[in-house]
Amino acid sequence: MRQAYQKAYYDTFTAKTGIKIVPVDYIDLGRFKAMVDNKTWDNADVVCLQGGEAAIASKQDLTETIDYSTVDRSKLLPQAARDNFFVPYCAGSVIAWNTKRYDKTTAPQSWQEFFDAETPPKFTGPRGLLKNAPLTLEAAAMGAGIPREKLYPLDVSKALSALARVKDNLIWWDQGAQSVELLASRQVDFEFAWNGRIFNGAKSGQPLAYHFNDAILDGDGVVIPKGSPNTKWAQEFLAHMMDAKNQAEFAKNIPYGPTNTDSMALIPADLQPFLPTSAENIKKTVFQDYDWWANNGPKALADFNDFLLG
Repeated sequence: MRQAYQKAYYDTFTAKTGIKIVPVDYIDLGRFKAMVDNKTWDNADVVCLQGGEAAIASKQDLTETIDYSTVDRSKLLPQAARDNFFVPYCAGSVIAWNTKRYDKTTAPQSWQEFFDAETPPKFTGPRGLLKNAPLTLEAAAMGAGIPREKLYPLDVSKALSALARVKDNLIWWDQGAQSVELLASRQVDFEFAWNGRIFNGAKSGQPLAYHFNDAILDGDGVVIPKGSPNTKWAQEFLAHMMDAKNQAEFAKNIPYGPTNTDSMALIPADLQPFLPTSAENIKKTVFQDYDWWANNGPKALADFNDFLLG
């Protein structure tokens, strides 16, 4: 993932401006809020939160307004071009499996199967899952039988019930690289994962596969900390991330769909079937509702954390 950012955005921005981008480890919503509250600007000038977290941060007035004056905002997906954050790509949160255990017909075909909706359960044993409320609650809600077309407003109670049903069989991960390691080493035989991670793992020869059935689309919610002294260059960097050519380069390095609609024409035809936003795949997916997370996120996060501690 970092390599894709490096090639598509960091190196190209440095070539254009002379400004070197120095990546740091992931900053979650709690750390981001503390950074803004304490004005510790040396932590980061631009932060990539999870999309749902970015929506919450924006609602809490922790972010600067994004300047779209230098780009054609109409070319950007409306779900991605928000007033206070920008989503530069669409990843698919998918069901993935180890091909030494399952194939495309025998692997779980739905989140209901993933969360053992049948009695007796069709799929048993450990399964990997993202240890984060946004995305995980969506998958669990579909696991409780809610169709993707009616996913929002999110029924957190039903989602938590689905999670409770398989709690003893969950192996949590919080970094994308961990999900590949868990699956490749067969610590789990199937899991919730991001399509690009699994695609690149399979490309390198690991026995991994996935499908896009009921995949949840989201991406990094790129924000500028409220009050940051480097807002000018942060805004320029965000505009650089909106560029169609740069987004296409990103997709060539990891198959996440661009949010600039002009980018698809720049992506090789043989790669497009692996993108969650291709014409064929997007019909099977649901886009995360950032407005729901902005308005309901704090309570959903608290309920999810209570579940983890319970």
